[in-house]
Amino acid sequence: MNLKTKLTLGLILLFGLLVLVSAMGIFNVNALATDASAVLKDNYKTLEYVQAMQRALDGVEYDPSSREIFRQNMEEQSRNITEHGEKEATEILTREYSRLEQHPTDSLARANVRSQLLYIADLNLQAIARKNDQALHTASGSAMLLGVIATFCVLVGFVFLLNFPGYIANPIQQLTTGIQAIAAGNYEQRIHLNRHDEFGALTTAFNELAAKLDDYQHSNLARLMFEKKRLETVIGAMHDPVIGLDERHHVLFANEPALALLHITPGKLIGKDAREVALTNDLLRALLAHTAKPDAEPLKIFAEGKESFFLPEAIDIAVRADKNDNVQGIGQVLVLKNVTQFRERDVAKTNFIATISHELKTPISSIKMGLRLLEDERIGELNEEQRHLLRQLGDDAGRLLNITGELLKIAQAETGNIQITLAPSDPAEIVETAREVLAGQAREKQISIEIAPMPKSGEMVLADADKSTWVLVNLLSNAIRYSPQNQTVHIAVAHQDGNIRFSVRDHGSGVPEIYREKIFERFFRMPGALPGGTGLGLAISREFVWAMGGDIGVENAPGGGSLFWFTLRAV
Repeated sequence: MNLKTKLTLGLILLFGLLVLVSAMGIFNVNALATDASAVLKDNYKTLEYVQAMQRALDGVEYDPSSREIFRQNMEEQSRNITEHGEKEATEILTREYSRLEQHPTDSLARANVRSQLLYIADLNLQAIARKNDQALHTASGSAMLLGVIATFCVLVGFVFLLNFPGYIANPIQQLTTGIQAIAAGNYEQRIHLNRHDEFGALTTAFNELAAKLDDYQHSNLARLMFEKKRLETVIGAMHDPVIGLDERHHVLFANEPALALLHITPGKLIGKDAREVALTNDLLRALLAHTAKPDAEPLKIFAEGKESFFLPEAIDIAVRADKNDNVQGIGQVLVLKNVTQFRERDVAKTNFIATISHELKTPISSIKMGLRLLEDERIGELNEEQRHLLRQLGDDAGRLLNITGELLKIAQAETGNIQITLAPSDPAEIVETAREVLAGQAREKQISIEIAPMPKSGEMVLADADKSTWVLVNLLSNAIRYSPQNQTVHIAVAHQDGNIRFSVRDHGSGVPEIYREKIFERFFRMPGALPGGTGLGLAISREFVWAMGGDIGVENAPGGGSLFWFTLRAV
């Protein structure tokens, strides 16, 4: 019997024991759950209805609401008949209560109603006690059965644990000792293991390996040359330009697309120092400088008869230098990915969005003007339903107009045509303007806006005042929307590394860390966000802040909520 069969049989045994214990456990737990559920489902609801009817009975004579409560609970009880005799008692209760409603002062009818309520409650209490005894009996039997099965499984597992590890580990230990000797260069070492399973076959294979290692050593050079040719073939077949450098920045290889793009022959590039070649080749110099910058924009290169865009990527190559896993860099591969097609599509998309948004603003404005004319009483009076419909149409048109406006802003940002007028601006004026714009919205939600003490008077920021105010208004509007009522939104302005930092803190649910970068992407809506947004406000804010030379971000505030901030350069 081979090792695989033995392992399979052992694992099947353990798996069978696990399935047996699991199946019995699930069966008994389900039995207990069924008994417990029967108590709650069948009888507890009836007791709730009876208690509610008992409380309402005293007010039936003079309180119409008590009659309604009594009748609702009586109807619920009639649909929850579970015990023998409960249906007849409920019918008597219904009949006696109908007589009591007709004659509220009938003391006999009242006594009969109360008697039936007590009888129904007693029936269900007895049922609860009976089912509880049944559940206890089931639990006791289950515990005993599971104990017997668990004892059996423990005994079998213990025997398996004592014998099976040694059967596997001992041959492995002998093999490990022999392999370590061979790895140390002792090719005369042989492994002697008298086994007729996979371990025996493995021993034979390693003994043959030791005998052939010397032959493999002499044939390594041919193998390396073959691998080199294969690598050169693969690189030459790539459509993207590829350049390989060693640790001293000497060019190891360059495929045909790279040579054509650089307008250089292999003899003038291969084996040369890339930095020396870059002195006379503008494109290579730009490429080396570009790959040193993280998150750089694509390179614009005139290639294939048109203006093309290439995204450089530098891949560092490292190998393990010693047995301690220390890593040593041995070079770098430069890859230029042609992204011209994607760039053209992006520009076309941006132009399309800008055109559509601009064209939509005129008909939407006409719709809003028509709605205002319809609301004018001089044209004719409208009923309440018509006025409500007009208000809804006006709100929808307003939202469409806001969306088209934000689309125009984001299209303007994408094309790099943001009109920024930088000038010294007073941070206090920016904050006060934003507060005044949203004062009404804050009052509607009963939220106060608290402004922290400003930097000393006279300190200015280099910014576009309108764009800066727009960004602060957007952050403040979001804070008001996501803050609970009767809370405070805090605005603070402070120095930070030569910049002025504006921050808005709310008391909402905060922004999870996985979404702190994504919320600044276009059209991104965080799960659970309030309806009504477009997912463009924060994206436009980031473009505006970046265009003014600042930065923007979000973090969780101490004590809960979010803290959105942006920085502008101090004058």
